[in-house]
Amino acid sequence: MGVGLVAGGPEAAQAQEQEAIPQNPDAEQVFEEALSAYERGEYDTAHDRFRRVLDYPLNRKTTAALLMGAKALVQMGEYQRAADMLTTLLDRYPATSYQEQARQLRQRAREQAARAGAAPDTLHVGIVLPMDSENVTLSQSLFNGIRLAVDEHNGVRRRYVPPSGLAPADSFDVYDTAAAVGDSLAAAEGSTTVATATDTVRVDSLRIVTERVNRPEWVAKMHFRAASSGPESARAAVDSLVRIDEADVILGPLYSRNAQAAGAVAEEAETLLVPPLANAESVSAGRDYVFQANPTRPLRGRLMARFAAESLLMDRVGVIYERSSRISEQMAMSFQKAAERRDVEVPFILGLENERDWSRLPDVVESDSTLTDSVLAENDAFYLPISGRNAAGKIQDALTGIGRLNANARALGNAEWHDLPIRRQASRFQATYTNDFYVQPGRAEVQRFVRRYRLLTGNTPADLSVRGQRLAYTGYDVAHFLLRTLAPDGGRPGPRALRTASSYEGLGVRINFENTNVNRAMFYHRYRANRLELLR
Repeated sequence: MGVGLVAGGPEAAQAQEQEAIPQNPDAEQVFEEALSAYERGEYDTAHDRFRRVLDYPLNRKTTAALLMGAKALVQMGEYQRAADMLTTLLDRYPATSYQEQARQLRQRAREQAARAGAAPDTLHVGIVLPMDSENVTLSQSLFNGIRLAVDEHNGVRRRYVPPSGLAPADSFDVYDTAAAVGDSLAAAEGSTTVATATDTVRVDSLRIVTERVNRPEWVAKMHFRAASSGPESARAAVDSLVRIDEADVILGPLYSRNAQAAGAVAEEAETLLVPPLANAESVSAGRDYVFQANPTRPLRGRLMARFAAESLLMDRVGVIYERSSRISEQMAMSFQKAAERRDVEVPFILGLENERDWSRLPDVVESDSTLTDSVLAENDAFYLPISGRNAAGKIQDALTGIGRLNANARALGNAEWHDLPIRRQASRFQATYTNDFYVQPGRAEVQRFVRRYRLLTGNTPADLSVRGQRLAYTGYDVAHFLLRTLAPDGGRPGPRALRTASSYEGLGVRINFENTNVNRAMFYHRYRANRLELLR
């Protein structure tokens, strides 16, 4: 790729400059590492090392690093960047002994850049998030995750550099990554909270440099619209993204009521819309272009029934739920229907009147003449979809009550069962549950994301609230899945691309639509031996 452009071998770039220029042993060591990488054909690594030489004050390898860095870019097919680097060399160091070689290489790089033709195709990604005082910090977290996924696709990278003498030692700049790829990121309406072009953040006496490290086949461009907390504002934001920005896919809004209203606009415009958190069935029901990344409440019950039948090989599962909780009831009823379709018997389904009944479960069972000891004893498990405030307390009450019933059965649950403080008690019943969000800090991919998030914002996801952490990871995962799945091909992407996409294993979210419009991929956990295990 462009090998014929490189005039002279790498040895030519090692010639020492005037004796008046100081030596720098550290810079020379980095230069030698870069040169070795270049000779091995590892041009990306070589370019990165040559760039690091430039972080040191002027030394005898500065001009050689500029020349060789440009040569590495040529080998990578980054002709315009190579020409820009050579211009820097010629402008800053007009007396360099590499002047003629640099001019010739720059001319050929410019010719190759011109022949490369028009700019790459663009996938227009719309983003609709609430910017009211209650939601602005959550929107910021989600947006940061989306932005990191877009940066990654567009070949944008941030890295630490030592502080220069021109900048305060206790600050660094976070540059507009959209500008780094020739993009124009829309600012939040009347706010700089989400999409400021330049921010100054204090951190560890280091500075951040944002740079383009590769050129993708097509680029993603973000278009942001702020929305208030009402559905009409969400509708207007989506309408604006469709008509003005010609968005190919839209992420947001956050919640079900607004997502349902926004989905009507997207459906009419035949534009893909993916709300990341909405979990009401009405959001995507009867629509082709609206997809829910968050499994709906009834679907969670159905998925637990499928897991009980196909993976746990259960034959009989009783159901206990709370009538005063709409969420608990939805999961219970959908579990019952799905279980019976898979030949799993549901010998009883017990609806508790209110949340207080969890603490008096044995008394409630005893007052029901149909729930005999034999009926309870024959169950392989009890499905206990518990939700709402103080869910952990209700779960503890439920397990205590089941223990008093002397029922030797497993407990099945939902996401509220995750990471309970009562692991010993939950292990007694091998409590097993579905979960739609799970981050494993030890994964290398997660550690890289944490570092990149800090480079972007000055803090890590761990510094955010629990909901903020979830949204940061979710924003990245949903955007990364879409960028992996969709591509500009002369027209707007259609729903079939998402329905038939292969399963996605994200940092905190799994995505697989399985030929539907609602994500069906979940995590499955179990408590055993006082520990929490990931089953699948």
